Amino acid sequence: MELHVKNLLHSSTLHIAQINQIHGLLITNFPSLMPLFTRKLLNLSFLQYAHQVLDEIPHPDHTLYNHFISAYSRLSLNREAIHHFSSMRQKGIWTDCYAFASVLKSCSSISSDTGFEKQVHSLVVKHGLESSVFVQTSLLGFYSKFGDLNSAKLVFDGVLVKDPMMYNTLISGYSRHGNISMARELFDEMPERTLVSWNAILSCYANNGAYQDGFRILDQMKSEKFQPNEWTVAIALSMCAKLGDFEMGMSLKQIIDDNGWHNNMVVSTALLEMYVKCGAVEDARKVFDKMLKRDTVAWTSMISGYAQNGRSSEALELFEKMEDKVIKPNNITLVSVLSACSQLGSAETGNRIGGYIEKRGFDSDKYVASALLAMYSKCGNIEKAREVFNKMPQKDTVAWNSIITGLAINGLAEDAFLMFAKMVETGTQPDSITYVGLLTACAHAGLVQLGFEFFKSMREEHGIKPEIEHYSCIVDLLCRSGRVEEAYKFICEMEFEPNGVVWGTLLSASRIQSNLELAEISLNKLIEQEPDNSGNYVLLSNVYASVDKWQEVCKFRNLMKTQNLQKTAACSWIELGNKVNKFLVRDTSHPLSNDIYRAVHNLSTHLTRFSYDFAIELEMN
Repeated sequence: MELHVKNLLHSSTLHIAQINQIHGLLITNFPSLMPLFTRKLLNLSFLQYAHQVLDEIPHPDHTLYNHFISAYSRLSLNREAIHHFSSMRQKGIWTDCYAFASVLKSCSSISSDTGFEKQVHSLVVKHGLESSVFVQTSLLGFYSKFGDLNSAKLVFDGVLVKDPMMYNTLISGYSRHGNISMARELFDEMPERTLVSWNAILSCYANNGAYQDGFRILDQMKSEKFQPNEWTVAIALSMCAKLGDFEMGMSLKQIIDDNGWHNNMVVSTALLEMYVKCGAVEDARKVFDKMLKRDTVAWTSMISGYAQNGRSSEALELFEKMEDKVIKPNNITLVSVLSACSQLGSAETGNRIGGYIEKRGFDSDKYVASALLAMYSKCGNIEKAREVFNKMPQKDTVAWNSIITGLAINGLAEDAFLMFAKMVETGTQPDSITYVGLLTACAHAGLVQLGFEFFKSMREEHGIKPEIEHYSCIVDLLCRSGRVEEAYKFICEMEFEPNGVVWGTLLSASRIQSNLELAEISLNKLIEQEPDNSGNYVLLSNVYASVDKWQEVCKFRNLMKTQNLQKTAACSWIELGNKVNKFLVRDTSHPLSNDIYRAVHNLSTHLTRFSYDFAIELEMN
């Protein structure tokens, strides 16, 4: 009978009814089999039941406790594993290398260094188990994860026979904490490398921005006849995405095609991300649509791709489909969706997305809250932006910058300055973006002197060196105040080479002021920097048209034709019924276009009767 019970406990499948029957049988007839029964419960993940049985065993040995600690660690119930280890110690039960290895694994899985691990290491030494390969591997993993790389190296150096896994663990530790040189040194000294080793050093370069070194590792890997796997290609595609290297990305796609890895979700998502970062949004969408399974990361990558490439309506449409599929978004998804709302400037859509975020509590994340704040500001709902800001429990520099910039772009300069004063009072250090917001506020309010004071104080009071964006703000400030000659002088004295934004601002202001000389200077500079931007030619042509210089207008029209430059079609939009209606020049695509044009004609006729003076701009086709 006892043998039959043992065979049952060693069988692979047992139902709960059978387990209850066996338990009753063991209590009455075979109490010595309780440890075996407990181990079976742990293997079946009946942890609470196993714990009840443990309490019934008068003197559980260290082997049984090891099974408990291992089971809890395996199921990521790490605090319970640590609790059982501590209980084992308090009861004076012998602790062997397996118990130490399991509890150290649980310590590594907890998100913070509690100090308990050092005590465990001391016990390892006290028990003379520091040479156990199980313990060494667990110690190495723990110290590598939490950045105590000196301790990790000491453990590593104490290993007599180092297998590739030991090397890979320490390489990953160096990678995680940005020590590329030590990771490479360790990689080069490996007597034997596995594919995991190659992926570890490749990931090190990718995660620390050394992309060219990463590509050289790929070449070395190829020369040493190591075939890449899906992870290799995914890491390499991430580097292509960061560099915008479409050509290299396509060579990696060929590897995917050759190996039939299209159905691998990690590879497909990495390929999608590469396409997005290289501006090939349509190709990215094809990859997305072909994916058999899409997780939150895949949906987020595609939505972010649309938002990053200015295709905000498509980003929002895809987010709605994501909701329909009941795929839970993450914080990155929502930041991208809010960015799309900000681009679109749609108040109704912004309020709907904002309500969705607040209802589900996502606004407790500081990045989402800052993006939400910025979105409300750009959609003109500054009171809602203030509400979000005031609810934030901890306000970092990003949050303060968002509210200051939001107030600035909504013409509330005084409020922006007051908010900056509060920011400084709280001890939050302003950064370069803070001053872009302040200078924008000055530009919108025409406060030239105050703008220059901020420009000066950012360096003198906060040690922030002005960047091209700050110089652009000063140029904008002067131009908005009609002081185009001063703006040009300021540009000539800049520490930086003026970019297209600076010259474009001066060109627009020169057009308003009918300053032909500065307009021509600006255009010549813009042609050098942006030879294919037709908008610059159109602006100068409008300047000539405003002073009746039609020969010059014809000259620029012909120049645009010879250089095959097309004027970018202007568009306008209006939001109605939770839908954004977009119109191009002479657009007839709207289903109510006839009614719209009839209404415009009637309005024009009505205004003409009252001698309304239309300012007619030159339209260049």
